[in-house]
Amino acid sequence: MSNFSSIINKIIMKNTLLIICSLFFLNTSLCAQKNELIIVKAGTKILDYFPLSKRYLYSEFVPGRIWFKSGTYSDRKLNYNHLTGEMEFIQAHDTLSFANKKDIELIMIAQDTFYYDKGYIEQLRSGNVRVGLKQYYELKEIQNKDSYGTASSGSSTISYNSLPNTEGNFYKLTANKDIIFKRTVLYYMATPESGFVLCSKNNMIQLFPLHKSKIKSYLKANKIKFDSRDDILKLADFLKTL
Repeated sequence: MSNFSSIINKIIMKNTLLIICSLFFLNTSLCAQKNELIIVKAGTKILDYFPLSKRYLYSEFVPGRIWFKSGTYSDRKLNYNHLTGEMEFIQAHDTLSFANKKDIELIMIAQDTFYYDKGYIEQLRSGNVRVGLKQYYELKEIQNKDSYGTASSGSSTISYNSLPNTEGNFYKLTANKDIIFKRTVLYYMATPESGFVLCSKNNMIQLFPLHKSKIKSYLKANKIKFDSRDDILKLADFLKTL
Protein backbone atom coordinates (compact mmCIF):
# COMPACT_ATOMS: atom_id res chain seq x y z
CA MET A 1 0.00 0.00 0.00
CA SER A 2 2.85 2.37 0.88
CA ASN A 3 4.44 1.78 -2.54
CA PHE A 4 1.12 2.56 -4.22
CA SER A 5 0.77 5.81 -2.24
CA SER A 6 4.33 6.74 -3.13
CA ILE A 7 3.61 6.25 -6.83
CA ILE A 8 0.43 8.36 -6.60
CA ASN A 9 2.30 11.14 -4.81
CA LYS A 10 5.01 11.13 -7.49
CA ILE A 11 2.37 11.37 -10.24
CA ILE A 12 0.66 14.29 -8.44
CA MET A 13 3.97 16.07 -7.94
CA LYS A 14 4.91 15.55 -11.59
CA ASN A 15 1.56 16.89 -12.85
CA THR A 16 1.77 19.86 -10.48
CA LEU A 17 5.25 20.66 -11.75
CA LEU A 18 4.03 20.46 -15.35
CA ILE A 19 1.17 22.87 -14.60
CA ILE A 20 3.51 25.34 -12.88
CA CYS A 21 5.96 25.17 -15.77
CA SER A 22 3.15 25.66 -18.31
CA LEU A 23 1.88 28.73 -16.46
CA PHE A 24 5.41 30.12 -16.24
CA PHE A 25 6.06 29.73 -19.95
CA LEU A 26 2.62 31.14 -20.82
CA ASN A 27 3.29 34.22 -18.70
CA THR A 28 6.77 34.57 -20.20
CA SER A 29 5.30 34.29 -23.70
CA LEU A 30 2.70 36.98 -23.02
CA CYS A 31 5.31 39.33 -21.56
CA ALA A 32 7.63 38.70 -24.49
CA GLN A 33 4.82 39.42 -26.94
CA LYS A 34 3.94 42.70 -25.21
CA ASN A 35 7.58 43.84 -25.04
CA GLU A 36 8.63 42.29 -28.32
CA LEU A 37 11.75 43.78 -29.87
CA ILE A 38 12.57 43.22 -33.54
CA ILE A 39 16.09 43.99 -34.75
CA VAL A 40 16.40 44.60 -38.48
CA LYS A 41 20.00 43.91 -39.41
CA ALA A 42 21.85 46.18 -41.81
CA GLY A 43 21.74 44.86 -45.37
CA THR A 44 18.34 43.17 -44.95
CA LYS A 45 14.86 44.28 -45.98
CA ILE A 46 12.65 45.70 -43.24
CA LEU A 47 9.53 43.93 -44.49
CA ASP A 48 11.26 40.54 -44.25
CA TYR A 49 10.93 40.85 -40.45
CA PHE A 50 7.22 41.66 -40.61
CA PRO A 51 5.22 38.95 -42.41
CA LEU A 52 1.55 39.65 -43.14
CA SER A 53 0.43 37.83 -39.97
CA LYS A 54 2.58 40.17 -37.86
CA ARG A 55 1.96 43.30 -39.90
CA TYR A 56 -1.84 43.27 -40.08
CA LEU A 57 -4.59 42.98 -37.48
CA TYR A 58 -6.78 40.80 -39.72
CA SER A 59 -5.69 37.89 -41.89
CA GLU A 60 -7.17 39.65 -44.92
CA PHE A 61 -8.81 42.95 -45.85
CA VAL A 62 -12.32 42.94 -44.41
CA PRO A 63 -15.44 44.88 -45.52
CA GLY A 64 -15.93 47.90 -43.27
CA ARG A 65 -17.52 51.33 -43.08
CA ILE A 66 -15.85 54.68 -42.42
CA TRP A 67 -18.10 57.29 -40.84
CA PHE A 68 -17.01 60.90 -41.30
CA LYS A 69 -17.76 63.86 -39.01
CA SER A 70 -19.73 65.39 -41.88
CA GLY A 71 -22.29 62.60 -41.48
CA THR A 72 -21.30 60.81 -44.70
CA TYR A 73 -19.77 57.35 -44.89
CA SER A 74 -17.79 55.15 -47.24
CA ASP A 75 -17.74 51.34 -47.52
CA ARG A 76 -14.37 49.78 -48.27
CA LYS A 77 -12.27 46.72 -47.56
CA LEU A 78 -10.06 47.63 -44.61
CA ASN A 79 -7.20 46.35 -42.47
CA TYR A 80 -5.09 47.88 -39.71
CA ASN A 81 -1.33 47.90 -40.29
CA HIS A 82 0.60 47.56 -37.00
CA LEU A 83 3.85 48.50 -38.68
CA THR A 84 2.75 51.85 -40.12
CA GLY A 85 0.02 52.57 -37.54
CA GLU A 86 -2.36 53.17 -40.45
CA MET A 87 -5.84 51.98 -41.34
CA GLU A 88 -5.47 50.84 -44.94
CA PHE A 89 -8.02 50.24 -47.69
CA ILE A 90 -8.05 48.69 -51.14
CA GLN A 91 -8.74 50.95 -54.11
CA ALA A 92 -8.50 49.33 -57.52
CA HIS A 93 -5.27 47.33 -57.12
CA ASP A 94 -3.58 49.73 -54.70
CA THR A 95 -3.28 49.66 -50.90
CA LEU A 96 -3.80 53.17 -49.52
CA SER A 97 -4.21 54.94 -46.17
CA PHE A 98 -6.43 57.89 -45.23
CA ALA A 99 -4.94 61.36 -45.69
CA ASN A 100 -7.51 63.39 -43.70
CA LYS A 101 -7.73 61.27 -40.56
CA LYS A 102 -9.15 64.12 -38.45
CA ASP A 103 -12.31 64.00 -40.57
CA ILE A 104 -13.02 60.43 -39.41
CA GLU A 105 -15.73 59.97 -36.77
CA LEU A 106 -15.32 56.21 -36.44
CA ILE A 107 -14.55 53.07 -38.42
CA MET A 108 -16.47 49.82 -38.14
CA ILE A 109 -14.91 46.54 -39.30
CA ALA A 110 -16.96 43.40 -38.63
CA GLN A 111 -17.68 43.64 -34.86
CA ASP A 112 -14.82 46.06 -34.17
CA THR A 113 -14.96 49.85 -33.80
CA PHE A 114 -12.02 52.24 -34.20
CA TYR A 115 -11.57 55.93 -33.45
CA TYR A 116 -8.76 58.23 -34.53
CA ASP A 117 -6.97 60.26 -31.84
CA LYS A 118 -3.29 60.76 -32.72
CA GLY A 119 -3.39 57.16 -33.92
CA TYR A 120 -6.09 54.54 -34.35
CA ILE A 121 -7.71 53.34 -31.12
CA GLU A 122 -9.66 50.09 -31.13
CA GLN A 123 -12.63 50.18 -28.77
CA LEU A 124 -12.50 47.21 -26.40
CA ARG A 125 -15.55 48.19 -24.36
CA SER A 126 -18.37 50.67 -24.95
CA GLY A 127 -20.69 52.41 -22.47
CA ASN A 128 -20.24 55.33 -20.07
CA VAL A 129 -16.61 54.32 -19.51
CA ARG A 130 -15.13 53.25 -22.81
CA VAL A 131 -11.86 51.32 -23.03
CA GLY A 132 -9.58 51.59 -26.04
CA LEU A 133 -6.41 49.92 -27.31
CA LYS A 134 -3.69 51.38 -29.50
CA GLN A 135 -1.01 49.03 -30.82
CA TYR A 136 1.77 49.52 -33.32
CA TYR A 137 5.46 48.91 -33.91
CA GLU A 138 7.56 51.83 -32.71
CA LEU A 139 10.96 52.67 -34.15
CA LYS A 140 13.16 52.72 -31.05
CA GLU A 141 16.73 53.03 -32.28
CA ILE A 142 18.92 53.20 -35.34
CA GLN A 143 22.28 51.73 -34.43
CA ASN A 144 25.59 52.80 -35.90
CA LYS A 145 28.58 50.44 -36.04
CA ASP A 146 32.17 51.46 -35.51
CA SER A 147 35.17 49.99 -37.33
CA TYR A 148 35.19 47.08 -34.86
CA GLY A 149 31.57 46.20 -35.63
CA THR A 150 30.31 47.35 -32.23
CA ALA A 151 26.78 48.75 -32.32
CA SER A 152 25.90 52.04 -30.66
CA SER A 153 22.65 53.94 -30.47
CA GLY A 154 22.37 56.48 -33.25
CA SER A 155 19.08 58.06 -32.18
CA SER A 156 16.69 58.34 -29.29
CA THR A 157 13.17 56.91 -29.27
CA ILE A 158 11.27 57.95 -32.39
CA SER A 159 7.47 57.90 -32.65
CA TYR A 160 5.97 56.02 -35.57
CA ASN A 161 4.21 59.28 -36.47
CA SER A 162 7.57 60.81 -37.36
CA LEU A 163 8.77 58.00 -39.61
CA PRO A 164 9.43 58.76 -43.29
CA ASN A 165 6.35 56.81 -44.26
CA THR A 166 5.14 57.90 -47.67
CA GLU A 167 2.57 55.20 -48.42
CA GLY A 168 4.77 52.71 -46.58
CA ASN A 169 7.75 53.08 -48.92
CA PHE A 170 10.14 53.38 -45.96
CA TYR A 171 9.37 49.81 -44.95
CA LYS A 172 10.13 48.44 -48.40
CA LEU A 173 13.73 49.60 -48.18
CA THR A 174 16.84 47.64 -47.29
CA ALA A 175 18.26 48.87 -43.97
CA ASN A 176 21.75 50.41 -44.15
CA LYS A 177 22.05 50.31 -40.33
CA ASP A 178 20.66 48.06 -37.61
CA ILE A 179 17.15 49.23 -36.74
CA ILE A 180 15.26 48.26 -33.58
CA PHE A 181 11.45 48.18 -33.51
CA LYS A 182 9.32 47.58 -30.42
CA ARG A 183 5.73 46.37 -30.31
CA THR A 184 3.88 49.04 -28.33
CA VAL A 185 0.54 48.42 -26.59
CA LEU A 186 -1.28 51.32 -24.93
CA TYR A 187 -4.67 51.42 -23.17
CA TYR A 188 -7.06 54.36 -23.12
CA MET A 189 -10.32 55.36 -21.46
CA ALA A 190 -13.04 57.83 -22.39
CA THR A 191 -16.29 59.16 -20.96
CA PRO A 192 -19.20 60.78 -22.85
CA GLU A 193 -17.71 64.17 -21.89
CA SER A 194 -14.11 63.42 -22.90
CA GLY A 195 -12.05 61.99 -25.67
CA PHE A 196 -9.75 59.01 -25.11
CA VAL A 197 -6.98 59.59 -22.57
CA LEU A 198 -4.00 57.33 -21.91
CA CYS A 199 -4.54 55.11 -18.87
CA SER A 200 -2.45 56.28 -15.93
CA LYS A 201 -3.10 57.15 -12.30
CA ASN A 202 -3.08 60.91 -12.86
CA ASN A 203 -5.20 60.71 -16.01
CA MET A 204 -7.85 58.58 -14.31
CA ILE A 205 -8.09 61.10 -11.48
CA GLN A 206 -8.39 63.95 -13.98
CA LEU A 207 -11.08 62.02 -15.82
CA PHE A 208 -13.11 61.64 -12.60
CA PRO A 209 -12.01 64.62 -10.44
CA LEU A 210 -14.97 64.31 -8.03
CA HIS A 211 -13.85 60.81 -7.01
CA LYS A 212 -10.12 61.41 -6.46
CA SER A 213 -9.91 59.74 -3.04
CA LYS A 214 -11.93 56.68 -4.09
CA ILE A 215 -9.78 56.15 -7.18
CA LYS A 216 -6.56 56.49 -5.19
CA SER A 217 -7.79 53.96 -2.62
CA TYR A 218 -8.87 51.52 -5.33
CA LEU A 219 -5.57 51.75 -7.21
CA LYS A 220 -3.60 51.25 -4.00
CA ALA A 221 -5.68 48.25 -2.90
CA ASN A 222 -5.76 46.50 -6.28
CA LYS A 223 -2.24 47.22 -7.60
CA ILE A 224 -3.54 48.01 -11.07
CA LYS A 225 -1.03 47.63 -13.91
CA PHE A 226 -1.77 50.10 -16.69
CA ASP A 227 -0.26 47.82 -19.34
CA SER A 228 -2.52 44.89 -18.39
CA ARG A 229 -5.70 44.39 -20.40
CA ASP A 230 -7.43 42.50 -17.58
CA ASP A 231 -6.50 45.16 -15.01
CA ILE A 232 -7.72 48.00 -17.23
CA LEU A 233 -11.07 46.30 -17.84
CA LYS A 234 -11.39 45.68 -14.10
CA LEU A 235 -10.61 49.34 -13.43
CA ALA A 236 -13.27 50.37 -15.96
CA ASP A 237 -15.84 48.23 -14.13
CA PHE A 238 -14.99 50.08 -10.91
CA LEU A 239 -15.15 53.53 -12.53
CA LYS A 240 -18.64 52.76 -13.85
CA THR A 241 -19.86 52.52 -10.26
CA LEU A 242 -18.74 56.05 -9.33
